Amino acid sequence: MSFPKISRSINKEIEHVKVQFLTESLELILDRTKCIGCGTCARVCPKEAISRGPVAAARRFPNMEDIIPEIYDPKKCVFCGTCAVFCPFSALTLKKDGEVIELEDIQIVKEKVVPKLEFEAKKITDNAEIERVVKQYSDGEISIVDEECAGGCEACADVCPSGAITVPEKSDKGWETVPNVVVDKDACIYCGSCDNACPTGAVKLKITDVKTSGEFSKMFWEPLIERLKTLRWSEKKEEE
Repeated sequence: MSFPKISRSINKEIEHVKVQFLTESLELILDRTKCIGCGTCARVCPKEAISRGPVAAARRFPNMEDIIPEIYDPKKCVFCGTCAVFCPFSALTLKKDGEVIELEDIQIVKEKVVPKLEFEAKKITDNAEIERVVKQYSDGEISIVDEECAGGCEACADVCPSGAITVPEKSDKGWETVPNVVVDKDACIYCGSCDNACPTGAVKLKITDVKTSGEFSKMFWEPLIERLKTLRWSEKKEEE
């Protein structure tokens, strides 16, 4: 038998990647019932082992097993745990030899490669009345360019986990102008789901601050924070 041996399985609730080395095994597990497809893990991954799947489709058709919010490349993953540390919804778990590695015991945290995240645990409810708990450690700015909005697709409202985005009813009065989408900035948690889901790039979302404390490795942290704050899928498409 040759090593490492890589296995990957996906079902409606779990995406599981395992790499078996000669002396140890490492696993990365995505709980799809918690994942909202915000793309945070993809942005912070230092090896680009995670890419965004069809987020809006995943929310609209949750029973389709072949549509997943995030796609992992086990050949690129080094199991550093960065994705698990930064996931706002605690949807990712790292295991070693079958045992869960707690966040504080992940190497990049123990060795102070990244600073401590100062977050507020908030209970949020989406437009479908689904409740979640989010670790909100970032602030930002959000706006919708109405001229760029396709109107009627409602993808951003579908994926928003905090119910911050709504689609108003159209007026039957021809002289009244109603925006395609309305954003409650007080309810927004700046997770990035809407930016990921928008097919036209009409959602403009920017992370302005990430709340942290403590020591860190400048060499690792500075490019990571840059990716976390500025690497949005709509911006990436514009650059290409």
